[in-house]
Amino acid sequence: MSFNELIENVKAWSVARELDTASPIKQTQKLNEEWGELNAGKAKADQDKLKDSVGDVLVVLTIMAQQMQFDKIERLINPELTGFGHYTKNDVSTDLLLLYGTKEIGLIASKWLELIYNPGVINTRTQIQFHIRNLTGILHKLAINEGTDIETCFELAWNEIKSRQGKMVNGVFVKQEDLEDVGR
Repeated sequence: MSFNELIENVKAWSVARELDTASPIKQTQKLNEEWGELNAGKAKADQDKLKDSVGDVLVVLTIMAQQMQFDKIERLINPELTGFGHYTKNDVSTDLLLLYGTKEIGLIASKWLELIYNPGVINTRTQIQFHIRNLTGILHKLAINEGTDIETCFELAWNEIKSRQGKMVNGVFVKQEDLEDVGR
């Protein structure tokens, strides 16, 4: 399956579960959760968790971009279209890439605060797009460093979620098996 097909599948999945109209702030919280799992996968040398987490972060970013009604999401998410397609393994260490990614997530959060508390600031939405694009470039490089590729990771995540059921709880999609944990 092509990268752009994966993006379209995630967008359709999101619409079917009403995530496309949920709060991007909640999606940012999910981004932090998945980024933490990616870091844990690296810290524990768990390649399966690392691959899954790279894909999960891409799913979250796709949905966030959809929630913000960005045009041409593939230009933010697909590294072949963002200019990040060419990279030589270990040009930048995975540890540094994880730090760069954390910085980009912090910058996304910072821009969200600007949108909330100072909505007249010019180009804030564009800057969020820029940071999403940068984060996908970091994921692309990280995947190569770890002996895989971003498309494989994205497809793994898609195959894991495509049949997932659940419901929205306080603006967050909770998968069916976790609904008992939240008492719903």
